[in-house]
Amino acid sequence: MKSHPFTRANDLGVAVDRSSNGTTVDLSPLVGTWNSTNKATRGIIKIILSDHEGILMVQSFGAWESSSIDWGTIHGQAFAGNVGTLASVGFKAFYNFSFLQTHVAAYLNKRILVVDTYNTFKDDSERFNYFLRDHFYQ
Repeated sequence: MKSHPFTRANDLGVAVDRSSNGTTVDLSPLVGTWNSTNKATRGIIKIILSDHEGILMVQSFGAWESSSIDWGTIHGQAFAGNVGTLASVGFKAFYNFSFLQTHVAAYLNKRILVVDTYNTFKDDSERFNYFLRDHFYQ
């Protein structure tokens, strides 16, 4: 297979001058507390996204009876809309629990944060791996 320095036209956008803001995309569109639009969700009920010296921090809370389960705070990776813009429009993160791995992929759709989780069981419980999509607002 022939090697290329790009895989699609979007890869060829004009690079942004990083000297004005450092080396990361602008995290401010993502930062804040995001609450599930579904009060009866059995998935994630809240996500707190914060900027720690240019690193996106992700703290997720899973639904559990009348409370929540704090998944902990991990590093996330933010993504801009294309190679020529600074504003973040999405992120990904990875939780590695003893029994489960959860890949989180999220993006902004207008003022809603759409969060997809890909869940893979590591134990011998014979539960099926599953996908879940939730929507969040600030």
